[in-house]
Amino acid sequence: MFGLRQKVNLFIFENKYLILRLMGWVVAISSIVTIGSLVYYHGFPQTPEEQKILLDINRSFFAVFILNFFTRLFFTLERRAFIRSNSVEFTLLSLVVINFISFQLFEFPIIAKLFESLGWEGFEPYYVFFIQCYLLVLIVLEVVKSVQDLGKLKLRPTTIFLISFVLLILIGTFLLQLPALNNGGQLSWLDALFTATSASCVTGLIVVDTATFFNTKGQMIILLLFQVGGLGIISFATFFATFMKKGMGLKQQSMLKELFDNESLLGTVSLLRKVVFYTIFIELVSTILIYNFWGDYAFKSEGEKVFFSVFHGISAFCNAGFSLFTNGLAEVGIQSNLVLHMCIAVTIFFGGLGFPALRDIFEVKNVRERLSKPWKKWKLSTQIAFYGSLILVAFGSLMFYLLERNGVLEGQAGLPVILTSVFQSVTTRTAGFNTVDFSALASPTLIIFVFLMFIGASSGGTGGGIKTSTFVVIFSAILATVTGRKEVTLGRRSISQELIYKAFSVFIFSATFIFVAVVLLTIAEPGIEVTRLVFEEVSAFATVGLSTGITAELSSFSKIVLIVSMFVGRIGVLSLAFSLSVPVRSNSFHYPKSHIMIG
Repeated sequence: MFGLRQKVNLFIFENKYLILRLMGWVVAISSIVTIGSLVYYHGFPQTPEEQKILLDINRSFFAVFILNFFTRLFFTLERRAFIRSNSVEFTLLSLVVINFISFQLFEFPIIAKLFESLGWEGFEPYYVFFIQCYLLVLIVLEVVKSVQDLGKLKLRPTTIFLISFVLLILIGTFLLQLPALNNGGQLSWLDALFTATSASCVTGLIVVDTATFFNTKGQMIILLLFQVGGLGIISFATFFATFMKKGMGLKQQSMLKELFDNESLLGTVSLLRKVVFYTIFIELVSTILIYNFWGDYAFKSEGEKVFFSVFHGISAFCNAGFSLFTNGLAEVGIQSNLVLHMCIAVTIFFGGLGFPALRDIFEVKNVRERLSKPWKKWKLSTQIAFYGSLILVAFGSLMFYLLERNGVLEGQAGLPVILTSVFQSVTTRTAGFNTVDFSALASPTLIIFVFLMFIGASSGGTGGGIKTSTFVVIFSAILATVTGRKEVTLGRRSISQELIYKAFSVFIFSATFIFVAVVLLTIAEPGIEVTRLVFEEVSAFATVGLSTGITAELSSFSKIVLIVSMFVGRIGVLSLAFSLSVPVRSNSFHYPKSHIMIG
């Protein structure tokens, strides 16, 4: 018997990697089937018998995850360390085992009894939802483990970032076409692609009314798309990976450096955790305030009021611009709620300010240091983001008031006029909400707003545009050229030639892309005023989402142009160029200098 046991152990450990590889495939296939069953459960109408079968299938897959965990545990020499490093997975699976044993031996299902103890009558839907969420968490954990292996991929960080958005958009397109996610309408694949791209790229342009076309399930999918799209799939997956045993590799840190425009790889893990913390905190506070600021607006139920609050709070911080009102914030009963408008405007401002700036301004350690050392200032990038945003908001507010005081602002006076002007200026930067009818704005106002949309938000935030830092660097470089200075300086700091080249590259690439897109739109839409087409294109490219009401009327070709514009604007023209370009092997040589006449 002892010899047989030795042979069995020897056989097992000789085939360890084969067994683990097979289990990995089993888990992958099980995860795909589980996700497929969940999509079918929520995306298509079924009979009660079919729903029961699907739920039983979901339950059965718990066995696969349990078997996979204990297989890995069996082949691990340091079992205690393995359990500690996979404590989340171990806890979740232990609860499943305990619930199963308690039901089989004592006919006491713990989860069901939990819902009953909370006083929820008809707990079955909650129980089903709980089980499905439980499975999704386990699948997410498996996905996170695969993210830890991104370093093995021979792809640039910008390319992986680009691919992640393509996958998010395609998944969103598929889900939005499911029949159970709308109120009985028919959504074409192009309109589904447009909506998914708009949500994933936090734009807000719509071809169907989000408020009436989609039901709560569909609106929830849109919410998830702009929440994940606002921070990026890589950010979410890498955040959870930081709690795993392997942590983050250089590939993940490099991706985060590109995503949040960090100065170096140092501090990327800390920055990521701060990003998630600030996101959750600001969205939570915004949701609570919005919930209390709805005023006398009549919601159908308390649940609807909560969902509307969450939706608009997250949409505002992500600068997504999606609203659950047909007319946006210009809806009757909402349009005059100035307190609500200012709450959303502040949330938009923080979302567009950029996570590095939020960290520099609000992190406790930095605040304490500045209190003890009053001469210590914010970082230069933070000053540019904050003061640049304030100047642009003030400029936009003033111009909106001067140009529209006899237009959409006619008949208003005092504080409402000021707050309305401020809100339009804030939202035009990159958010996409509106409290006035943009189709009624004068052409000079639209041109001013095109300028503000083109500049957009600040680096490292959820907004689009060429960014405030790019605009400030270009303006400073032009000023230095005009005044004859050899160095470009900002805040008593010299700006490197590399940053200046990058700023001008972003400007030229963006302006060229918009120019080509506008030409294509004018060819495809000869009956629409050019000013409105320019406004629509810049709104799409800068991921703003404001429209003069022509989006749904555009041809299929024009919608494709806007889809590409939203995608390129969210990814960034330089990121797209870097991911598609061939790296230069060497640039350690110089050609003779030559003089060229300029101007």
